Amino acid sequence: MIRLAMTLLLMPLVAMAVVPGRGVPEALASERAANIRALRYELSFRLPEGKGEAVRGVETVRFTVRSSQAVVLDFEQKRESIVSVQADGKGVSFEFVNGHLVVPASVIRAGENAVRIEFVAGNESLNRNDDFLYTLFVPARAHYAFPCFDQPSLKAKYSLTLDVPAGWQATANGAETGRATAGGRSAVRFAETEPLSTYLFAFAAGKFQVETAVRNGRTFRMFHRETDAAKVARNREAIFDLHARSLAWLEEYTAIPYPWGKFDFVLIPSFQFGGMEHAGSILYNAGGLMLDQSATQGQLLGRASVIAHETAHMWFGDLVTMRWFNDVWMKEVMANFMAAKIVNPSFPEINHELRFLLSHYPAAYEVDRTTGSNPIRQQLGNLDEAGALYGPIIYDKAPIVMRQLETIVGESAFREGMREYLKKYSFGNATWLELVGILEAQKPGKVARWSRAWVELRGR
Repeated sequence: MIRLAMTLLLMPLVAMAVVPGRGVPEALASERAANIRALRYELSFRLPEGKGEAVRGVETVRFTVRSSQAVVLDFEQKRESIVSVQADGKGVSFEFVNGHLVVPASVIRAGENAVRIEFVAGNESLNRNDDFLYTLFVPARAHYAFPCFDQPSLKAKYSLTLDVPAGWQATANGAETGRATAGGRSAVRFAETEPLSTYLFAFAAGKFQVETAVRNGRTFRMFHRETDAAKVARNREAIFDLHARSLAWLEEYTAIPYPWGKFDFVLIPSFQFGGMEHAGSILYNAGGLMLDQSATQGQLLGRASVIAHETAHMWFGDLVTMRWFNDVWMKEVMANFMAAKIVNPSFPEINHELRFLLSHYPAAYEVDRTTGSNPIRQQLGNLDEAGALYGPIIYDKAPIVMRQLETIVGESAFREGMREYLKKYSFGNATWLELVGILEAQKPGKVARWSRAWVELRGR
Protein backbone atom coordinates (compact mmCIF):
# COMPACT_ATOMS: atom_id res chain seq x y z
CA MET A 1 0.00 0.00 0.00
CA ILE A 2 2.84 2.41 0.85
CA ARG A 3 4.53 1.66 -2.49
CA LEU A 4 1.25 2.26 -4.35
CA ALA A 5 0.71 5.58 -2.56
CA MET A 6 4.20 6.78 -3.46
CA THR A 7 3.69 5.72 -7.08
CA LEU A 8 0.47 7.74 -7.30
CA LEU A 9 2.16 10.74 -5.69
CA LEU A 10 5.02 10.74 -8.16
CA MET A 11 2.98 10.09 -11.31
CA PRO A 12 2.92 13.81 -12.31
CA LEU A 13 6.72 13.78 -12.10
CA VAL A 14 7.42 10.92 -14.48
CA ALA A 15 7.97 13.30 -17.40
CA MET A 16 10.80 14.90 -15.46
CA ALA A 17 14.38 13.75 -15.40
CA VAL A 18 14.74 15.01 -11.82
CA VAL A 19 12.36 14.54 -8.87
CA PRO A 20 12.79 17.71 -6.79
CA GLY A 21 14.52 17.47 -3.44
CA ARG A 22 14.56 20.10 -0.70
CA GLY A 23 15.94 23.53 -1.48
CA VAL A 24 17.22 24.15 -5.01
CA PRO A 25 19.43 21.19 -5.98
CA GLU A 26 21.96 21.74 -8.74
CA ALA A 27 20.48 18.91 -10.83
CA LEU A 28 17.04 20.54 -10.80
CA ALA A 29 18.53 23.95 -11.61
CA SER A 30 20.49 22.52 -14.54
CA GLU A 31 17.44 20.77 -15.99
CA ARG A 32 15.32 23.90 -15.75
CA ALA A 33 18.01 26.12 -17.25
CA ALA A 34 18.26 23.77 -20.24
CA ASN A 35 14.51 23.75 -20.90
CA ILE A 36 13.08 27.15 -19.90
CA ARG A 37 13.42 30.36 -21.93
CA ALA A 38 11.81 33.83 -22.26
CA LEU A 39 10.87 33.97 -18.59
CA ARG A 40 8.61 36.73 -17.26
CA TYR A 41 6.92 37.28 -13.91
CA GLU A 42 3.86 39.53 -13.59
CA LEU A 43 3.53 39.98 -9.83
CA SER A 44 1.08 41.74 -7.55
CA PHE A 45 1.31 41.92 -3.75
CA ARG A 46 -1.18 43.36 -1.28
CA LEU A 47 0.80 44.78 1.64
CA PRO A 48 -1.40 45.29 4.73
CA GLU A 49 -0.85 48.14 7.15
CA GLY A 50 -0.32 45.81 10.09
CA LYS A 51 2.50 43.28 10.04
CA GLY A 52 0.29 40.68 11.70
CA GLU A 53 -1.90 40.39 8.61
CA ALA A 54 -0.91 38.11 5.73
CA VAL A 55 0.66 39.42 2.52
CA ARG A 56 -1.29 38.01 -0.42
CA GLY A 57 -0.04 37.75 -3.96
CA VAL A 58 -1.02 36.91 -7.50
CA GLU A 59 1.42 36.13 -10.29
CA THR A 60 1.43 35.06 -13.89
CA VAL A 61 4.60 33.23 -14.86
CA ARG A 62 5.21 33.28 -18.61
CA PHE A 63 7.86 31.10 -20.23
CA THR A 64 8.66 28.92 -23.19
CA VAL A 65 9.88 25.35 -22.93
CA ARG A 66 11.63 23.20 -25.49
CA SER A 67 9.55 20.13 -24.68
CA SER A 68 6.37 19.29 -22.83
CA GLN A 69 7.20 18.13 -19.33
CA ALA A 70 6.22 18.85 -15.74
CA VAL A 71 7.44 22.24 -14.55
CA VAL A 72 8.79 22.68 -11.02
CA LEU A 73 8.57 26.03 -9.24
CA ASP A 74 10.13 26.60 -5.83
CA PHE A 75 7.90 27.74 -2.94
CA GLU A 76 9.11 27.12 0.60
CA GLN A 77 5.75 27.39 2.36
CA LYS A 78 2.94 25.05 3.30
CA ARG A 79 0.76 23.67 0.54
CA GLU A 80 -2.16 25.64 2.00
CA SER A 81 -0.35 28.87 1.04
CA ILE A 82 -1.12 28.10 -2.61
CA VAL A 83 -4.67 29.34 -3.17
CA SER A 84 -5.05 28.34 -6.82
CA VAL A 85 -3.10 27.43 -9.95
CA GLN A 86 -4.36 28.00 -13.49
CA ALA A 87 -2.96 27.33 -16.95
CA ASP A 88 -4.67 28.86 -19.98
CA GLY A 89 -7.45 30.07 -17.69
CA LYS A 90 -8.29 26.62 -16.38
CA GLY A 91 -7.71 25.23 -12.91
CA VAL A 92 -4.74 22.90 -12.55
CA SER A 93 -4.41 19.93 -10.23
CA PHE A 94 -0.84 20.38 -9.01
CA GLU A 95 1.50 18.48 -6.73
CA PHE A 96 3.46 19.97 -3.85
CA VAL A 97 6.69 18.09 -3.14
CA ASN A 98 9.56 19.11 -0.83
CA GLY A 99 8.81 22.82 -1.08
CA HIS A 100 8.14 22.72 -4.82
CA LEU A 101 4.97 23.37 -6.79
CA VAL A 102 4.83 20.87 -9.64
CA VAL A 103 2.70 21.82 -12.65
CA PRO A 104 1.92 18.58 -14.54
CA ALA A 105 3.15 17.92 -18.06
CA SER A 106 -0.46 17.55 -19.23
CA VAL A 107 -0.95 21.34 -19.11
CA ILE A 108 2.53 22.34 -20.33
CA ARG A 109 3.10 22.50 -24.07
CA ALA A 110 6.28 22.96 -26.08
CA GLY A 111 6.49 26.69 -26.78
CA GLU A 112 4.78 29.48 -24.84
CA ASN A 113 3.04 28.89 -21.52
CA ALA A 114 1.37 31.03 -18.85
CA VAL A 115 0.71 29.80 -15.32
CA ARG A 116 -1.33 31.96 -12.93
CA ILE A 117 -0.87 31.39 -9.20
CA GLU A 118 -2.64 32.93 -6.22
CA PHE A 119 -0.69 32.53 -3.00
CA VAL A 120 -0.04 33.74 0.52
CA ALA A 121 3.50 35.06 0.78
CA GLY A 122 5.82 33.84 3.49
CA ASN A 123 7.28 36.42 5.85
CA GLU A 124 10.79 34.95 6.13
CA SER A 125 12.33 37.18 3.44
CA LEU A 126 9.92 40.15 3.61
CA ASN A 127 11.49 41.81 6.69
CA ARG A 128 8.20 43.26 7.93
CA ASN A 129 8.17 46.07 10.48
CA ASP A 130 5.31 48.10 11.93
CA ASP A 131 5.15 50.62 9.10
CA PHE A 132 7.62 49.44 6.45
CA LEU A 133 9.03 46.32 4.86
CA TYR A 134 11.77 45.37 2.44
CA THR A 135 12.63 42.20 0.58
CA LEU A 136 15.97 40.44 0.86
CA PHE A 137 16.12 37.38 -1.39
CA VAL A 138 19.86 36.65 -1.46
CA PRO A 139 21.11 33.96 -1.95
CA ALA A 140 17.95 31.96 -2.79
CA ARG A 141 15.11 33.24 -0.63
CA ALA A 142 12.71 34.61 -3.23
CA HIS A 143 10.84 31.31 -3.10
CA TYR A 144 9.96 31.95 0.53
CA ALA A 145 7.86 34.90 -0.70
CA PHE A 146 6.42 33.71 -4.02
CA PRO A 147 6.56 30.66 -6.33
CA CYS A 148 9.45 31.03 -8.76
CA PHE A 149 12.44 29.40 -10.41
CA ASP A 150 14.83 30.49 -7.68
CA GLN A 151 18.22 30.14 -9.33
CA PRO A 152 20.55 32.80 -10.77
CA SER A 153 20.76 31.21 -14.23
CA LEU A 154 17.05 31.73 -14.96
CA LYS A 155 16.95 35.48 -15.37
CA ALA A 156 13.53 36.99 -15.93
CA LYS A 157 11.79 40.27 -16.63
CA TYR A 158 9.57 41.41 -13.76
CA SER A 159 6.39 43.50 -13.81
CA LEU A 160 5.19 44.51 -10.36
CA THR A 161 2.16 46.11 -8.73
CA LEU A 162 2.10 46.85 -5.00
CA ASP A 163 -1.20 47.51 -3.22
CA VAL A 164 -0.11 49.56 -0.20
CA PRO A 165 -1.71 51.76 2.47
CA ALA A 166 -2.26 55.31 1.20
CA GLY A 167 0.66 57.50 2.24
CA TRP A 168 3.26 54.76 1.93
CA GLN A 169 6.21 55.22 -0.40
CA ALA A 170 7.37 52.34 -2.57
CA THR A 171 10.38 51.50 -4.71
CA ALA A 172 11.33 48.47 -6.79
CA ASN A 173 13.74 47.54 -9.58
CA GLY A 174 11.63 49.21 -12.27
CA ALA A 175 10.55 52.83 -12.42
CA GLU A 176 7.17 53.76 -10.98
CA THR A 177 4.74 54.15 -13.89
CA GLY A 178 1.48 54.89 -12.13
CA ARG A 179 -0.32 55.25 -8.82
CA ALA A 180 -4.06 55.07 -8.18
CA THR A 181 -5.42 55.85 -4.70
CA ALA A 182 -8.89 54.97 -3.43
CA GLY A 183 -10.42 53.73 -0.20
CA GLY A 184 -7.28 54.35 1.83
CA ARG A 185 -5.12 52.20 -0.46
CA SER A 186 -2.74 52.94 -3.34
CA ALA A 187 -1.96 50.67 -6.26
CA VAL A 188 1.60 51.41 -7.34
CA ARG A 189 2.71 50.06 -10.71
CA PHE A 190 6.32 49.58 -11.79
CA ALA A 191 7.80 49.22 -15.27
CA GLU A 192 8.98 45.85 -16.48
CA THR A 193 12.63 45.29 -15.68
CA GLU A 194 15.52 44.09 -17.76
CA PRO A 195 16.40 40.42 -17.09
CA LEU A 196 17.24 39.82 -13.42
CA SER A 197 18.09 36.83 -11.26
CA THR A 198 15.55 36.13 -8.52
CA TYR A 199 17.92 37.17 -5.72
CA LEU A 200 18.14 40.64 -7.29
CA PHE A 201 14.39 41.22 -7.62
CA ALA A 202 13.31 43.55 -4.82
CA PHE A 203 10.89 46.07 -3.44
CA ALA A 204 10.56 48.21 -0.32
CA ALA A 205 7.49 50.05 0.91
CA GLY A 206 6.40 52.01 3.94
CA LYS A 207 6.64 55.35 5.67
CA PHE A 208 9.82 56.73 4.13
CA GLN A 209 10.97 60.25 3.41
CA VAL A 210 12.21 60.68 -0.16
CA GLU A 211 15.09 62.96 -1.11
CA THR A 212 15.77 63.67 -4.79
CA ALA A 213 18.87 65.06 -6.47
CA VAL A 214 20.13 65.43 -10.03
CA ARG A 215 23.76 64.72 -10.85
CA ASN A 216 25.19 64.75 -14.39
CA GLY A 217 21.66 64.76 -15.82
CA ARG A 218 20.57 61.70 -13.84
CA THR A 219 17.96 61.70 -11.07
CA PHE A 220 18.83 59.87 -7.85
CA ARG A 221 16.28 59.15 -5.12
CA MET A 222 17.09 58.37 -1.49
CA PHE A 223 14.42 56.74 0.70
CA HIS A 224 15.08 57.06 4.44
CA ARG A 225 13.45 57.12 7.88
CA GLU A 226 15.82 59.53 9.61
CA THR A 227 13.92 62.00 11.84
CA ASP A 228 16.88 64.30 12.56
CA ALA A 229 16.55 66.96 9.84
CA ALA A 230 19.99 68.38 10.60
CA LYS A 231 21.57 64.97 10.17
CA VAL A 232 19.85 64.51 6.82
CA ALA A 233 20.97 67.95 5.66
CA ARG A 234 24.55 67.27 6.79
CA ASN A 235 24.83 63.98 4.87
CA ARG A 236 22.51 64.47 1.91
CA GLU A 237 24.82 66.07 -0.65
CA ALA A 238 27.77 63.83 0.15
CA ILE A 239 25.66 60.69 -0.27
CA PHE A 240 24.35 61.79 -3.67
CA ASP A 241 27.80 62.95 -4.78
CA LEU A 242 29.42 59.64 -3.87
CA HIS A 243 26.85 57.70 -5.89
CA ALA A 244 27.22 59.98 -8.89
CA ARG A 245 31.03 59.79 -8.86
CA SER A 246 31.01 56.01 -8.55
CA LEU A 247 28.52 55.66 -11.37
CA ALA A 248 30.46 58.00 -13.69
CA TRP A 249 33.73 56.16 -12.98
CA LEU A 250 32.16 52.77 -13.69
CA GLU A 251 30.52 53.92 -16.92
CA GLU A 252 33.92 55.11 -18.12
CA TYR A 253 35.81 52.01 -16.93
CA THR A 254 33.34 49.50 -18.38
CA ALA A 255 32.39 51.52 -21.49
CA ILE A 256 28.78 50.48 -20.75
CA PRO A 257 26.16 53.05 -19.70
CA TYR A 258 24.36 52.44 -16.42
CA PRO A 259 22.07 49.55 -17.39
CA TRP A 260 19.07 49.87 -15.05
CA GLY A 261 17.30 53.11 -15.98
CA LYS A 262 16.43 54.75 -12.68
CA PHE A 263 18.64 54.87 -9.58
CA ASP A 264 17.00 54.59 -6.15
CA PHE A 265 18.53 53.62 -2.85
CA VAL A 266 16.91 52.91 0.50
CA LEU A 267 18.45 53.48 3.93
CA ILE A 268 17.16 50.77 6.27
CA PRO A 269 17.58 51.05 10.06
CA SER A 270 19.54 48.04 11.35
CA PHE A 271 19.84 46.48 7.90
CA GLN A 272 21.46 43.02 7.97
CA PHE A 273 24.43 43.99 5.77
CA GLY A 274 26.33 47.10 4.77
CA GLY A 275 24.39 47.08 1.52
CA MET A 276 22.58 44.92 -1.03
CA GLU A 277 22.89 45.53 -4.75
CA HIS A 278 19.30 45.24 -5.97
CA ALA A 279 19.35 46.59 -9.51
CA GLY A 280 17.92 50.11 -9.57
CA SER A 281 16.99 49.98 -5.88
CA ILE A 282 20.00 49.45 -3.61
CA LEU A 283 19.49 48.83 0.11
CA TYR A 284 21.92 50.19 2.72
CA ASN A 285 22.34 50.09 6.46
CA ALA A 286 21.24 53.60 7.38
CA GLY A 287 23.93 53.98 10.04
CA GLY A 288 26.69 53.51 7.49
CA LEU A 289 25.56 56.45 5.34
CA MET A 290 23.91 58.89 7.77
CA LEU A 291 27.02 59.80 9.76
CA ASP A 292 27.35 61.92 12.88
CA GLN A 293 29.04 65.31 12.76
CA SER A 294 32.08 63.80 14.49
CA ALA A 295 32.48 61.00 11.94
CA THR A 296 35.99 59.54 11.82
CA GLN A 297 38.11 59.20 8.72
CA GLY A 298 37.47 55.46 8.86
CA GLN A 299 33.71 56.02 8.82
CA LEU A 300 33.99 58.41 5.87
CA LEU A 301 36.12 55.89 3.98
CA GLY A 302 33.68 53.12 4.90
CA ARG A 303 30.72 55.09 3.56
CA ALA A 304 32.48 55.91 0.30
CA SER A 305 33.58 52.28 -0.07
CA VAL A 306 30.17 50.69 0.48
CA ILE A 307 28.55 53.11 -1.98
CA ALA A 308 31.22 52.38 -4.60
CA HIS A 309 30.93 48.64 -3.89
CA GLU A 310 27.16 48.49 -4.35
CA THR A 311 27.30 50.74 -7.41
CA ALA A 312 29.97 48.47 -8.94
CA HIS A 313 27.58 45.55 -8.51
CA MET A 314 25.22 47.18 -11.02
CA TRP A 315 27.67 45.86 -13.63
CA PHE A 316 29.58 43.16 -11.73
CA GLY A 317 26.88 40.83 -10.41
CA ASP A 318 23.69 42.42 -11.75
CA LEU A 319 24.37 43.01 -15.45
CA VAL A 320 26.47 39.82 -15.57
CA THR A 321 25.58 37.28 -12.90
CA MET A 322 27.20 34.04 -11.87
CA ARG A 323 25.48 31.01 -13.34
CA TRP A 324 25.54 29.16 -10.00
CA PHE A 325 26.39 30.33 -6.50
CA ASN A 326 29.72 28.49 -6.45
CA ASP A 327 30.95 31.63 -8.24
CA VAL A 328 29.36 34.09 -5.79
CA TRP A 329 32.86 35.12 -4.73
CA MET A 330 33.40 36.63 -8.19
CA LYS A 331 30.86 39.40 -7.82
CA GLU A 332 32.02 40.26 -4.32
CA VAL A 333 35.71 40.42 -5.08
CA MET A 334 35.11 42.38 -8.29
CA ALA A 335 32.93 44.92 -6.49
CA ASN A 336 35.56 45.38 -3.78
CA PHE A 337 38.31 45.62 -6.38
CA MET A 338 36.48 48.33 -8.33
CA ALA A 339 35.46 50.17 -5.16
CA ALA A 340 39.10 50.49 -4.11
CA LYS A 341 40.00 51.96 -7.50
CA ILE A 342 37.15 54.46 -7.18
CA VAL A 343 37.58 55.51 -3.57
CA ASN A 344 41.23 55.22 -2.55
CA PRO A 345 42.50 58.25 -4.51
CA SER A 346 40.07 60.45 -2.55
CA PHE A 347 41.80 59.50 0.71
CA PRO A 348 45.51 60.11 -0.06
CA GLU A 349 46.39 60.48 3.62
CA ILE A 350 45.63 56.78 4.19
CA ASN A 351 48.25 54.12 3.42
CA HIS A 352 45.91 51.89 1.44
CA GLU A 353 48.55 49.27 0.61
CA LEU A 354 49.38 48.75 4.27
CA ARG A 355 45.70 48.70 5.16
CA PHE A 356 45.03 46.05 2.50
CA LEU A 357 47.96 43.92 3.67
CA LEU A 358 46.91 43.99 7.32
CA SER A 359 43.24 43.44 6.50
CA HIS A 360 43.67 40.38 4.29
CA TYR A 361 47.05 38.63 4.39
CA PRO A 362 47.16 37.37 8.02
CA ALA A 363 43.63 35.93 7.89
CA ALA A 364 44.19 34.37 4.46
CA TYR A 365 47.46 32.72 5.49
CA GLU A 366 45.98 31.51 8.77
CA VAL A 367 43.31 29.49 6.96
CA ASP A 368 44.92 28.67 3.62
CA ARG A 369 47.91 26.90 5.17
CA THR A 370 45.77 24.48 7.17
CA THR A 371 44.56 21.03 6.14
CA GLY A 372 40.97 22.25 6.48
CA SER A 373 41.35 24.90 3.80
CA ASN A 374 39.17 24.99 0.69
CA PRO A 375 39.56 26.44 -2.81
CA ILE A 376 38.16 29.87 -3.59
CA ARG A 377 35.91 28.22 -6.17
CA GLN A 378 34.03 25.46 -4.36
CA GLN A 379 31.41 22.90 -5.27
CA LEU A 380 27.81 23.62 -4.32
CA GLY A 381 25.16 20.93 -4.59
CA ASN A 382 22.18 22.92 -3.33
CA LEU A 383 21.44 26.63 -2.99
CA ASP A 384 20.25 25.93 0.55
CA GLU A 385 23.92 25.44 1.39
CA ALA A 386 25.20 28.65 -0.22
CA GLY A 387 25.84 30.28 3.15
CA ALA A 388 28.55 27.69 3.86
CA LEU A 389 30.70 29.14 1.06
CA TYR A 390 31.44 32.35 2.92
CA GLY A 391 34.52 32.69 5.09
CA PRO A 392 38.13 33.95 5.16
CA ILE A 393 39.00 32.30 1.84
CA ILE A 394 36.40 34.38 -0.01
CA TYR A 395 36.79 37.54 2.05
CA ASP A 396 40.57 37.55 2.44
CA LYS A 397 42.31 35.28 -0.08
CA ALA A 398 40.12 36.22 -3.05
CA PRO A 399 40.95 39.97 -2.91
CA ILE A 400 44.67 39.12 -2.92
CA VAL A 401 44.18 36.81 -5.88
CA MET A 402 42.27 39.44 -7.88
CA ARG A 403 45.17 41.86 -7.47
CA GLN A 404 47.52 39.12 -8.69
CA LEU A 405 45.36 38.60 -11.75
CA GLU A 406 45.52 42.25 -12.80
CA THR A 407 49.30 42.19 -12.31
CA ILE A 408 49.69 39.07 -14.48
CA VAL A 409 47.49 40.37 -17.29
CA GLY A 410 48.45 44.02 -17.02
CA GLU A 411 46.15 46.88 -16.05
CA SER A 412 45.17 47.84 -19.60
CA ALA A 413 44.60 44.28 -20.84
CA PHE A 414 42.69 43.48 -17.65
CA ARG A 415 40.37 46.39 -18.28
CA GLU A 416 39.81 45.38 -21.90
CA GLY A 417 39.10 41.84 -20.77
CA MET A 418 36.55 43.06 -18.25
CA ARG A 419 34.86 45.16 -20.92
CA GLU A 420 34.65 42.17 -23.24
CA TYR A 421 33.28 39.99 -20.42
CA LEU A 422 30.55 42.49 -19.54
CA LYS A 423 29.59 43.11 -23.15
CA LYS A 424 29.52 39.43 -24.12
CA TYR A 425 27.39 38.30 -21.16
CA SER A 426 25.23 41.42 -20.59
CA PHE A 427 21.88 40.61 -18.96
CA GLY A 428 23.00 36.99 -18.80
CA ASN A 429 25.17 34.65 -16.79
CA ALA A 430 28.82 33.64 -16.85
CA THR A 431 31.20 31.45 -14.91
CA TRP A 432 34.66 32.16 -13.58
CA LEU A 433 36.15 29.91 -16.27
CA GLU A 434 34.48 31.96 -19.00
CA LEU A 435 36.17 35.08 -17.65
CA VAL A 436 39.45 33.15 -17.44
CA GLY A 437 39.06 32.23 -21.11
CA ILE A 438 38.71 35.89 -22.09
CA LEU A 439 41.76 36.93 -20.06
CA GLU A 440 43.78 33.91 -21.25
CA ALA A 441 43.36 35.26 -24.78
CA GLN A 442 45.01 38.47 -23.56
CA LYS A 443 47.97 36.57 -22.05
CA PRO A 444 48.13 33.07 -23.60
CA GLY A 445 49.60 30.38 -21.39
CA LYS A 446 49.40 32.36 -18.16
CA VAL A 447 45.91 32.92 -16.83
CA ALA A 448 44.40 29.42 -17.02
CA ARG A 449 47.42 27.86 -15.31
CA TRP A 450 47.40 30.56 -12.65
CA SER A 451 43.66 30.08 -12.04
CA ARG A 452 44.12 26.37 -11.56
CA ALA A 453 46.71 26.94 -8.84
CA TRP A 454 45.19 29.90 -7.02
CA VAL A 455 41.42 29.64 -7.49
CA GLU A 456 40.50 26.03 -8.25
CA LEU A 457 42.83 24.29 -5.79
CA ARG A 458 43.15 24.83 -2.05
CA GLY A 459 46.25 26.05 -0.29
CA ARG A 460 49.28 27.74 -1.77
